[in-house]
Amino acid sequence: MTFEVFLYIVLGSYVTMVCILLYGLTRKQITSLEKPSSFISIIIAARNEEGVIAKCLESVANQTYPLSKYEIIVADDGSIDNTEVICQSFINRYAHIKVIKVLEKKDSLRGKANALAQGIDHAKGDIILITDADCTVPPTWVEETAKRYSDNVGLVGGCTLQKASKPFEGMQSLDWAFLLGLASSVAGLGKPLGSIGNNLSFRKTAYDECGGYRNLKFSVTEDYTVVQAIVGSQKWKYCYPLEPKHLVESQACQDLKTLIRQKHRWGKGGLDMKISGFLIMVIGFLMHLSPIIMLYWGDVVVASSVMMVKFVFDYIFLYQVLRRLQRTDELKWFYWFEVYYIIYVILLPFVVFFGGKVKWKGREF
Repeated sequence: MTFEVFLYIVLGSYVTMVCILLYGLTRKQITSLEKPSSFISIIIAARNEEGVIAKCLESVANQTYPLSKYEIIVADDGSIDNTEVICQSFINRYAHIKVIKVLEKKDSLRGKANALAQGIDHAKGDIILITDADCTVPPTWVEETAKRYSDNVGLVGGCTLQKASKPFEGMQSLDWAFLLGLASSVAGLGKPLGSIGNNLSFRKTAYDECGGYRNLKFSVTEDYTVVQAIVGSQKWKYCYPLEPKHLVESQACQDLKTLIRQKHRWGKGGLDMKISGFLIMVIGFLMHLSPIIMLYWGDVVVASSVMMVKFVFDYIFLYQVLRRLQRTDELKWFYWFEVYYIIYVILLPFVVFFGGKVKWKGREF
């Protein structure tokens, strides 16, 4: 078999995969409740977040959901800046906000998992809703989350895009749109892979049943571990809405070093992924690498034609995701995203296996 034939097989596999994902986006997942009444506990793990946490708390504190039906718990994870002072100013204004001091390595837990576990220990809610300190949420976020918890729903994922005003930020936002669109699609197909930890919720009962962070294997992507534990029990339903009223905005990485560390952490956590997840990664890796090899061998026409087909299907998938989120304006960063996507998909395996320890918030794991 010539390499050209192999390249066409890879392209066919990639196009088929994207078509399946497009179909997954059309599948209705869970019927929403008209008048949700669950008590919600919002957990925010914070470590040296003085530059961003005020905007986060302002957005979370002002929701359409009744104030009597939700609380906000900031888990201060050893901050040495003004994070605690800023949080205290919000506590003086909002009675439903409280701060807890995270104890270092309690019960052998480490990192963000430790902060979240201790925050959940103080939670009164039937539903645990998690976001990060560098995120802002829409005023309908809590209400739209609560609506998804009909009978037997144990976990609800959510989409996050990044605030983008320049190409470096825009390509990251489209990367998140692609990955989280994929996550929503496979959830619609009944094969959930994971969820982003800054827009994630689950029933406290489902969390307790799987043992919580204390009894789960430690991972640098703690959100993925919890998702797989709850979904893996096969007791609870799961949904992943692409809904603008449920969309969270996060801060993009501001430099290449931070971005590489983020991808390193995600890649390390992804080593525990299901076979279906690895298959998607392998197809993506070959789709990006094979045309470059063909270019090296001198067949510019074939390599360019294959990449153009790939670009078209990437654009179609991203358009369908962003249309549902009412954010198609993000497509102006598409060309930057494709260049970035090719580079990082090819380099990611090397970063994961040869990148050393994961660095997060001044800690190593």
